[in-house]
Order: sequence, then C-alpha cells, then structure tokens
Amino acid sequence: MQMIKRVSLNIIVKALIIHISLMCFSALIADAAIRRAALDSIPGDLPRPKITVSKNTADGNIFAAVPYWGNGTPYLVIYDNKGNPLAYRKTAATCADFKRQDNGLLTYYDYASQKFFGMDSSLNIVDSFWVNNGFTTDEHDIKILPNGNVLLIGNGIRFYDMNQYVQGGDSHASVIVNVVQEIDNKRNVVFEWKAYEHYRLTDVSPAVNLLAPSFVHTQINSIDVDRDNNLILSARNLDEITKIDRRTGEFIWRMGGKNNQFSFVNDSTGFSAQHSVTVLPNGNLLVYDNGLFHKPHFSRAIEYELDQANKTAMMTWSFRNTPDIASVFWGNAQRLKNGNTLIGWGMSGTAATEVSPGGEKVFEMIFPADVFSYRVFRFPIGTPSNITNVPHAGTLPEYRLHQNFPNPFNSATTITYELPATTRVILKIYDFLGREVRVLVDGERGAGEHRAVADLQALSSGVYFYRIVAGNVTRMRSMLYLK
Repeated sequence: MQMIKRVSLNIIVKALIIHISLMCFSALIADAAIRRAALDSIPGDLPRPKITVSKNTADGNIFAAVPYWGNGTPYLVIYDNKGNPLAYRKTAATCADFKRQDNGLLTYYDYASQKFFGMDSSLNIVDSFWVNNGFTTDEHDIKILPNGNVLLIGNGIRFYDMNQYVQGGDSHASVIVNVVQEIDNKRNVVFEWKAYEHYRLTDVSPAVNLLAPSFVHTQINSIDVDRDNNLILSARNLDEITKIDRRTGEFIWRMGGKNNQFSFVNDSTGFSAQHSVTVLPNGNLLVYDNGLFHKPHFSRAIEYELDQANKTAMMTWSFRNTPDIASVFWGNAQRLKNGNTLIGWGMSGTAATEVSPGGEKVFEMIFPADVFSYRVFRFPIGTPSNITNVPHAGTLPEYRLHQNFPNPFNSATTITYELPATTRVILKIYDFLGREVRVLVDGERGAGEHRAVADLQALSSGVYFYRIVAGNVTRMRSMLYLK
C-alpha cells in the first residue's frame, strides 16, 4: 500500500509541476488561425479522435481544447459525433476550459496571457476576462451570470512559517492560494472571497505535503451558483465541496474532506480530488470524482440529492466505467438537456463518454496517444444572435473592427473601424497584462469608416490588444509589435 501511495504522489507532483509551469508560461502570441473546417483541408497537426460509440446522443457537438498536455500543436476544436472538426482555432499557447456560456458566448483560458477570452460562434474574439487586486487569473473555471457579471478564480503566492502549523515545516514556505472574485461589466470587483482566510492550511488532503518548501493549498477548480444565489465551490486539494454565503463569505456547509458535515446515503465511498461540481436544475449536485483515494483507484460521475438542513447527501445516480478509468487529474461531468451525462475523463486514454440516465454508453471518444483535454463538453455551436448580456461584447454586425495593417508591425500601424451611426467611440490599446497603454480615440464619430494610427515606438516588443467601445458594442483584436 505504501508503494501505491508513493507512486500516486509522484504522479501528482509531476503533474503539479507541469500545471504550475503552464500557469507561469508567457510567450508572444502570433495571430491565431480561425477556420471553418473543410474535411479535405484539416491541418495534419490537429488531433483527430476515434469515436468508438455513437448512438442516441444529446443534441450538440463536442468542445475540446487539445492538447492540454501531451504532443501536438494546440487547438480549440468543435467536433461532430463522427470526430470530424466542424470549426477550429489554432493557438500559439496551451489553452483550457473551452465551453459555451449560458448567454451563447464561447470562452476559453489562454495560458500565455493568463486570461479568459470570449468568442462569438465564428470563433472571433470579442471579449476578455481576468481577476484583479494583484491575483493571477486561474484557468480552472469561469461562469458568466445572467446579469452579465462574471465569476472567476484567481491564485497568488503567500509565504508562511509552516513550522508553526506542522512540526518540521519550512520556515518560509511559498503557498499557492486561491481567491474567488465576481466582476461587473466595468471590471470592478463586486465580491471577493480569499480562500486562505477561511480554510486552514492544515485542511488539505494527504496528497499535499505540508513539509515541502512550496505547495498548492486549496486548488479550487470549479464554481457554481446554488438556487438560493450562494456559491458552491470545489476545493480539490481539500477533497471538499463547500457552500459559502455570497454576502458575508462565511461557510454555510462543508462536504467531504477533514471538515465533512454530511452523512452519505447509498455511497460508502465518498469522493476525493474531485474536479467539477455543478448545481442541477433540481438542486442536486453533479460531481466528477477523480477518486484519487478510492481503493482501488477509479474515477466516476456522481449525483447527490442534498438535505442541506439535516446534512445528508444521498447518491441518486452514478456512472463508473467498465473497466475502471483511473484519472489522477482534470475532467468534468456535464448534465445534458435530454438527461444524458457527458463525462470528460481528464488524464485518461478515454477522452469522453456520454451515458444515458440508465447508464447506457451512447458516445465515446478517444484521442491519439499522449493527447489530453483538460475538460470536454457538449454544446450547440449557436449563432452570434444567441449571445446576450455579454460584458463589453455587442453583436451588431454593422460595427466592425478590422485587423490592424501592417501586422506584425514596427513602430506604427493603422487600425480601421466602421460605424453604422454617429456615436461616441473609445479606442484603446492594452499590453500583454491587460494594462492600458494608449488611448487612440475618445469622442464622437460619425457613421462610416474611420482610421486611427497607433505608434508604439516607445514601448517594448510584444503582443498588444486593441479594443473599441462604440455605444453598447465592443470589439477586440490582437496585434504584434516587433522592434
């Protein structure tokens, strides 16, 4: 048993090193290639999955960012049920969590810029999202709310004398901590919850070495809103699902881990190292359980019916593959509109499985060897008209922001935009970290085509973003400045 534990922990440490390296990665972003896929022109480096089962699936197509880890060039891809790419966007850096929000916006996390980007159904970038107050935007989850506000997870580093908490702890340990923020459409933080001020450092699971000079504390990896408007968080490194009060930030309840308050009914196994928790329309919780500490190790999807007053969690549905799939990291479970459940297995040779309510396997997808996706979803692609209530992202086709020319450029470039009517226009340039570096236009402009010259001679080479706000419509593009 000790050997099994050591092997598991070695895998965890290796994956965490890669995970943290991705978070710290920064590189110049070349213009991404956006394509509507024609089967005779699909790039050879775009991963093509093998479909082993496909029958009676839910409506929609498969969304994946590949490879999250493994071989090959990174792409955002929408596949049909035969594994054919319907649309794709080639990216210069690894991306994750490619999905469709309830308002129709397509979002994904970009490791190079450490932001989430929002796209329309043609995979054109129309917005971006990031945390504030000195934290770095975490890749694990994003949720756009009906009022246009956005829930995000952030991370940062805090230093602790761990010898005060555990005997033999490092006196100057660097601890990666989490924060949860809600931002409004002006990028103001309207709610902030610092996980490390509520959870104890010692609340972590046995997978976390508190004697190490550096470790990840909570690793919050999903966030959702309960029916009473409070927040449900998944803290992987605590083996815990937590409900917090959205007004006060206080714990409402804690489920799993060292501080479990619930009795489990029909489930003697419980969950560990879970990677996604979503609130279903009936109020139940759907959990993707990596199951790191199950004996033997296996992963599964579980649905719990909660009695939040009496603190009971009754397992009403689950799916465990035969043979077992044992995924150490990543993954998700998604309840589809027809009642099926899509399971993205994360760090596994099987990318995704869709099962009926009765547990029948109706879809299964396998990526090539050494290609993994952080999460896999099924959504309808939708159309731009589906996108509503998007902060800074209008959908009127008459407002156009063209790619700057030349691009890449040295010193100066020209940005062209079109307006359908007289309106106030704000055109600004932002650097790689989202800081404003130039205001090109701020005033009323008439209908028609306009041009603005951006001279970045005094700035460093790199990727910059330019964004136009015209009335209630926003457009954004990237450009590459090379001295």
